Amino acid sequence: MKTQDFVSDSTFVSVYRIGLVRDEHVKFDRVPLCGPSEALRMIQNLILTLGQPDREQFCVLLLDTKNHPIGVNIVSTGGLSSASVHPREVLKPAILANAAAMILCHNHPSGAIEPSLCDKDITERIIKAAQLLGIMVHEHLIINMDNDQYYSFAEQGFIQNIYRQIGTKEAV
Repeated sequence: MKTQDFVSDSTFVSVYRIGLVRDEHVKFDRVPLCGPSEALRMIQNLILTLGQPDREQFCVLLLDTKNHPIGVNIVSTGGLSSASVHPREVLKPAILANAAAMILCHNHPSGAIEPSLCDKDITERIIKAAQLLGIMVHEHLIINMDNDQYYSFAEQGFIQNIYRQIGTKEAV
């Protein structure tokens, strides 16, 4: 086979470079988060300043190994009653930011904070996918943008039950 024949049969493949882009800054105290109310305020601030509070927004708060916040990302913007969420889109910013853990959060524009079956399902799927990558999910909050009400999957034992099912102990 001649070199000329080989070149004519070759296919070009794209070469990609992966990077993390810092868009904005959201003010918060860089201390370990001590509970859901601190995460609630941070995500409310993110949605009010950079998001769309009249629509459902699914966000991820990225944490380092000492649970210090290192970043936030609005993963998905939906409509009045839902937002399309896929584990790969939630995990992408966590991987790029070298996050050790994350807190999931979304608002319900209706103000109701009870989780739907879809909310429970996506939480379980994200936890299982993150566990394979060595990223812990500490919490999933459903928040009300008008007050300090929230639903905590961790406080209700849902997250711990998922970790028990998959045989992993959640690191706090």
